[in-house]
Amino acid sequence: MVDNCIERLGTFRSLMNPDPIKILWMVSADARNTNAQSLNAREIALRLNPDVFHSTVFYEDEPDERLARSASVRLVHMPEKHRTWTVLKELFGRHNLIAYLDYSPASYMFLHSPRSLRRGALTVIHVEAPVGQLEGASRQLRFLYNGVVLHSDFHTAITDFVAREMESAGMRPFAILPVGVDTRIFRPAPVPKQGGVPTILFAGTVIERKGVLLLLEVARQLPNTRFLIAGAGRGGFEQVVRSRIGDMGLVNVEMLGAQSQRRMLEIMQTSDIFLLPSRLEGIPKVTLEAAAVGLPCVIFDSYRSPSVVDRITGFQVSTLEDMTTCVKLLLGDTKLRARMGAAAVHHAQKFDWDVIVPQWQDAYLRMVREPARFHPSATLRS
Repeated sequence: MVDNCIERLGTFRSLMNPDPIKILWMVSADARNTNAQSLNAREIALRLNPDVFHSTVFYEDEPDERLARSASVRLVHMPEKHRTWTVLKELFGRHNLIAYLDYSPASYMFLHSPRSLRRGALTVIHVEAPVGQLEGASRQLRFLYNGVVLHSDFHTAITDFVAREMESAGMRPFAILPVGVDTRIFRPAPVPKQGGVPTILFAGTVIERKGVLLLLEVARQLPNTRFLIAGAGRGGFEQVVRSRIGDMGLVNVEMLGAQSQRRMLEIMQTSDIFLLPSRLEGIPKVTLEAAAVGLPCVIFDSYRSPSVVDRITGFQVSTLEDMTTCVKLLLGDTKLRARMGAAAVHHAQKFDWDVIVPQWQDAYLRMVREPARFHPSATLRS
């Protein structure tokens, strides 16, 4: 029914106004960019109705080839120098919506310029994690955050939990828009893994907030289990992790570094359990990918991610002790792993991008049509 309504809206718009809705995505869509927001924006832009929406996306080196082939996507090269001016030039172009607005100087300058210069462009911030993620942020980042958030037109939340946090901070979410997974790419292995050393996988940016050091504590208690850490480091934190691995004498932990999407699929298909010891997320994209592959996931319950159904597709726990207990339970019960893995594959279908993107498309159509503006009043404590 939703698809039919969207199709009718698209047809109506085409008849009444042949000009497409133009969206500028504030992400860098390089083929090798594995940043979650970049991946999300690319999937959405590629699936929006091309008769209704046209997208503009930045790239630095080599754009995602799918975007390059799309007639409804325009690519803008980001030079090594003067990037802020390149972005500002595009921001002041003729766009109906500016999505995935970031906390950059360019976004700040655009939002603090007269509306007459913005040519009617509406700005959208997609909040994908609790505000607590900015704890310890620099004064400059807090300044930019407040200056961008307070002056944006629309805000969306990734989950009900994040929406409630936004409301308690004085922001009114326009819609709840979850992210998705391409189940045509992320799917169970053609031949299920048989025997061998059990493997527990972590994937994500190797930073302190992701809880990688907690994973090492779990690994210390399970010396006969293989632990893989896949992801690029940031701020040199990967060296902290390597040093800790050495200090703890862990020979069962391997750091793989950044991985392509295809390689990540292969790693997931040869793993047994996905473990994410982060306490501050929205919907971790990797948990959807792991679920689609058939991996039970063990995460903390502090952010109530809908990507893991507790005791059905994996476990949501409150303490590191509980996390370790659940991992041990899964390792010792192959039937439980198989049952939860199968349930995870079924659950991930609800988050397939072809199911999720119509929700984004409907929200964008309503934003363009509704005259109301949403100006949150929340600010970060200094």
